[in-house]
Amino acid sequence: MVRYLSAGLRGGLALLLFGPLLGCGGSGLVPVSGTVTRNGKPVPNVMVYFQPETGRTSTGKADEQGRFTLKYDRTHEGAFPGTHRVYVVFRPRNPNEEQLVSDGKWVPHPDFKAITEKYGKADATPLRVEVKDGDNSNVEIKLD
Repeated sequence: MVRYLSAGLRGGLALLLFGPLLGCGGSGLVPVSGTVTRNGKPVPNVMVYFQPETGRTSTGKADEQGRFTLKYDRTHEGAFPGTHRVYVVFRPRNPNEEQLVSDGKWVPHPDFKAITEKYGKADATPLRVEVKDGDNSNVEIKLD
């Protein structure tokens, strides 16, 4: 029967049958947002990485108040449910700061070194966050 179907119809049928096995970038993602703090104060301008045990990392940039929202990719927000290693990397806020970094004149966050040493690498960070189905809008990342 399949040999009598047009190529387009066969392709559509294959996608319908096997598409769910391939997965969709945004399918199953849950929204995740929160704040990054150190000693109760916001830590601005860090990239927050949520690395699951398997699969792709979700990221978000903390604003001046330490607030972040995770993105899975350019078109999907959130992260997959499960346990994630959480690490942070300081990023320049704008092109002027990028130039200061290049020139060796950038003045980092006062706790830059301590934060980077403890929480700056995926394989060394002690932070773990459990992303659950449902509300993940007040995740607190404490870099103490």
